[in-house]
Amino acid sequence: MYGDDYAGGEPGTDPTRHGPYRRDRITAASFGPCEATTSESHLRTWAEQDAELQDETQVELERELYAPLRAATAVYRLRDLGKAAFHDWGGVHNEFHELVLIDRATNLLTLVVAADD
Repeated sequence: MYGDDYAGGEPGTDPTRHGPYRRDRITAASFGPCEATTSESHLRTWAEQDAELQDETQVELERELYAPLRAATAVYRLRDLGKAAFHDWGGVHNEFHELVLIDRATNLLTLVVAADD
């Protein structure tokens, strides 16, 4: 499922693109550890940058994103790989944020992507 351009394509169907980047430029070394609290603050700022969120959306984000983020035993962030790693139209995203949440207590790995264009 790691082949999604996050610009309207179907997950897992793009063999060369992931977000703004060429897939062959993304490796395990592209991710670095980060603090859950910092990541939560950053994602809240991103999600609320243009308008106040409706109560229903806030509840859903709490359940589906923020609670799992706080529960994770490890959080890794895809670092900015730079324009040299962009695919042919990789600059379409205004922002692209990717986190990997690992919850060792439940043996769960969660991929979180926040993107806009």
